[in-house]
Amino acid sequence: MAEPVIFDTSVYVTAMRAGPESELARLLRSRLPRTHLAAVVAAELQAGVAQAEARRAVAALVRGARRVGRLVTPTFTSWLRAGEVMALIRRREPRHISKLPRLWNDVLIAVSATQIGAMVVSANRRDFELARRHLSFALRVVEAEDRSS
Repeated sequence: MAEPVIFDTSVYVTAMRAGPESELARLLRSRLPRTHLAAVVAAELQAGVAQAEARRAVAALVRGARRVGRLVTPTFTSWLRAGEVMALIRRREPRHISKLPRLWNDVLIAVSATQIGAMVVSANRRDFELARRHLSFALRVVEAEDRSS
């Protein structure tokens, strides 16, 4: 796994909930030198934090990524590509039409990863595998951990 990595929001959230010694937290730390932060993930994390400690953690993550030049924002071309992927899903897999509004962010994350040749790492198997049927990108699915284990 030497290529750049973009962790999906699901990985950050699961790692925070599972604690600093969890397998996902260790994975995040081990990949830090190759990690890029997708703007979409930063926005999702910012929108989801309620507690002051979590807000500080998200702010530190964004500051760190910005400082080392590892923020990935979808270009105009990427937005268009995401629209094409969404249209393909709507046409080829109409049973997923009800999912389309919440798939936008995942598709944008995947398209952002293609901008820099990064692998997406996610605990959200279904949505990213759906996107991958219509867009070629590297994906590693990790299992969400049960905090009680």
